[in-house]
Amino acid sequence: MRLRLPPDQIEQLITALRRAGKKEIGGQIFGEQLMPSDFRAVELTLQKQPGTFARFIIDLVQAAQDALRFFERTEYRYTQFNYIGEWHSHPSFEVKPSSVDLATMRALVSDPEFQGNFAVLMIVRLDNGHLITRAWLFDPSGGEIPITLEIER
Repeated sequence: MRLRLPPDQIEQLITALRRAGKKEIGGQIFGEQLMPSDFRAVELTLQKQPGTFARFIIDLVQAAQDALRFFERTEYRYTQFNYIGEWHSHPSFEVKPSSVDLATMRALVSDPEFQGNFAVLMIVRLDNGHLITRAWLFDPSGGEIPITLEIER
């Protein structure tokens, strides 16, 4: 699977990371399917309430509101525009999922009410002003694989 990150989303992400400093931040990834297994992130939401130095906790109310606004804007065209997954920062740690991150994503995709075929977890940080990104795909059958992130120019 490939997830493309367009310049406008990268710019917003870098700005948010600079503002947050050492606090973890995050949000949801909404995307457009371009071809099978090929997506472009069209919106990276930013949760208003940041986390702490070592933890980011999702605000489920804001997440639901952000999702509703996205689906309204894209006229509920779920086959083209949909939820891709979650993102958050690790400003003080490696850009890889913690045990809590793994448990959260596994619980998300194995929930009987989850209606997707997968969810992506993208972890980001600024390193001397440069954006470092990595992402993993989680599927309901228990699969977890790294995916290709492509930063568009």
